[in-house]
Amino acid sequence: METFSLSTRTLTLKGISNTQSAFGAPHDKVVVALHGWQDNAASFTPLMEALGPDVPMFALDWPGHGLSDWRSPDAHYYFIDYVDDLQQVLAKCRAKEIHLVGHSMGAMVASLYTACFAEQLNSLTLIEGVGLVCASPEESTELLKRALVQRMRAPKLRVYDSAQDLIARRLAVSDFDEAIATKLMQRNIQTTAAGVTLRTDPRIKHYSAFRYSPDQAHALLADINLPTLLIKGISGYQLVRDNETDFSRHYNNLRVESVVGGHHCHMENAQLCARLIGAHLHQNGAI
Repeated sequence: METFSLSTRTLTLKGISNTQSAFGAPHDKVVVALHGWQDNAASFTPLMEALGPDVPMFALDWPGHGLSDWRSPDAHYYFIDYVDDLQQVLAKCRAKEIHLVGHSMGAMVASLYTACFAEQLNSLTLIEGVGLVCASPEESTELLKRALVQRMRAPKLRVYDSAQDLIARRLAVSDFDEAIATKLMQRNIQTTAAGVTLRTDPRIKHYSAFRYSPDQAHALLADINLPTLLIKGISGYQLVRDNETDFSRHYNNLRVESVVGGHHCHMENAQLCARLIGAHLHQNGAI
């Protein structure tokens, strides 16, 4: 795997690719991969290895994740800002065809971007993420209050004795094995003179101050005509299954596949996911 970096308006974002060619170089076709909350670009390395080098694939670290810059001290991590990040990234892409692959939060970002700019894209692949996370209007005040109270506390970057301590903590709240945890966490860990810390910005864990209401979310995603593949883990998140029921009618060209695995099924079952995604890309001109 190769590494790359690119600059947005105020940040430098890092990532992993299967090609030595630069992200902004002229390409016929590219695949841009968007990881989930608290993950990083390494979550796509098993998929890239299984897919092979036929199409340049670029997996980004979102701001505040992996090796990418953190947002400025006066900023926060609103979901909508990740959509803006993606727009800034794709503005630098000179490929004739762009195919998005998103996992979890990355899938929701990709869906919202597609709703706004489908004409810029050629296909959409969603892995364990569909629709949007919503809140009822009645929850708005409590959401805002909870977020503001949390922002008053200074974010703390905890120090651990070893990388294995952090890997064990990730395992305790995840549905995958130690090999996957290690692959993910290696890109999220740094060693300092005081000990081992996370590279991720502690602010990414802050409560959301705002979420779209169901009515707003359905209006935003009302007509997605782009060819879309949704891959679900058989043991994946209930939210994904609930959102499929709630939002699938808005994806007018949707194919759904279930694979053995959990929320990170694209890492646990990379070969099968690669076959499904490869066929989807092939059908829509990428391979």
